[in-house]
Amino acid sequence: MVVTTDAKNWRGLFSDVFGLLFALAWATRGAQAARLPLVPVLLVIALVSLPLLAGFVHRDIILRHPEVPGDRELMRKVKIMRIVLITAASWWAHATHHMPLFLPLLGIVIGLSYLPLGKALNEPVHYVVGSAIVSVSVLSFLLQEPLHMEVAGFGTAIAIWLGCVARLWRSGIVFRSPSGAALPQ
Repeated sequence: MVVTTDAKNWRGLFSDVFGLLFALAWATRGAQAARLPLVPVLLVIALVSLPLLAGFVHRDIILRHPEVPGDRELMRKVKIMRIVLITAASWWAHATHHMPLFLPLLGIVIGLSYLPLGKALNEPVHYVVGSAIVSVSVLSFLLQEPLHMEVAGFGTAIAIWLGCVARLWRSGIVFRSPSGAALPQ
């Protein structure tokens, strides 16, 4: 849903930047588990993340077409519950000496939190991204170390990046012709 406001949407941009940083962290963790050289990995991450960041800046700050929450109370509850569950997962992983399982648990918590956010924002892309992150995280539990971190890391990052592309596309920001007109959707 495209909405134009008079105000720049710094809060929405901050949330999108946090999502891109989350994808960066996951991709970096997957690359470390795969023992890939850091510099080329960071270049690939930058080639993916910077255009997405530019799209979100363009949408939220320049065009002022933010994703408008339909249910701010639900968003607040989801954010609080996300913090509580991440803290609990971290405590459990540390207390039981299962720290390698923390990141897949984190992926499940974050993925599940996308589902009510999809409802709060009336954005179906969040349902797909959340389901993909949960699926990748659960699949990674079935794999041996370090493969489970490679799958969780790269899978989560790719799901987030594709979700960002889909959200920008639905906002009319990406996939423009050279004349600047949006391509048919």
